[in-house]
Amino acid sequence: MLCTEVQGNINDPSVVIALQRRLGGEFDVDFVDFEWDEVRGRIHRKRSVAGRDVGVRLGDWVLERGLADGDVLGAESAPAPAARPVVVAVRLLSARCLVIDVDPAAPLSLARTAWEVGNMHVPLFRGEGEQQLVAPYSDPLVRMLSRVPAVTLHDAQLRLDPARRLSGNGISAVVRLANDIKIVVRKRSQKTATDAGDSQAGDVR
Repeated sequence: MLCTEVQGNINDPSVVIALQRRLGGEFDVDFVDFEWDEVRGRIHRKRSVAGRDVGVRLGDWVLERGLADGDVLGAESAPAPAARPVVVAVRLLSARCLVIDVDPAAPLSLARTAWEVGNMHVPLFRGEGEQQLVAPYSDPLVRMLSRVPAVTLHDAQLRLDPARRLSGNGISAVVRLANDIKIVVRKRSQKTATDAGDSQAGDVR
């Protein structure tokens, strides 16, 4: 099966109804497993849970949006009169994650957390509240964030939903979560080496 588009999401009841109408009744779901770091890829070769060979070739939109758990990749009519149609859908696997809780009374710690994670080029996701962030687990990240005041860390198995990823500059996304933070970015001076050494980029105030 070659899949070139997403045809809705099986977690949406309206999509399920539309698929039932199109396929002539109830259907089975065959899942294709994706790791969190695969969901923004355009081309994949997968084997479904039921053993189907599934080729995925998507447009550039997936680089930004990503594939979500339950996204419908394709559908097949019933192979025999007694069988049911099959819908092939994405199953996003859980991963070991670092859950980062920041004391609401310490907004600068939230900004510093985002800054440190960004410096390590680690993707950052929204957690269950405005003061919670989630990132893929790594020991260096734990050591780094353990030095940030007012931050509590624990690890958990979670699905990293691409819709909750803080895209672009992580620090600016956190500013939207905590709007009382002011970020001042100073450009490096080109005049002298001394001036360049005195200027600091990305100050958090």
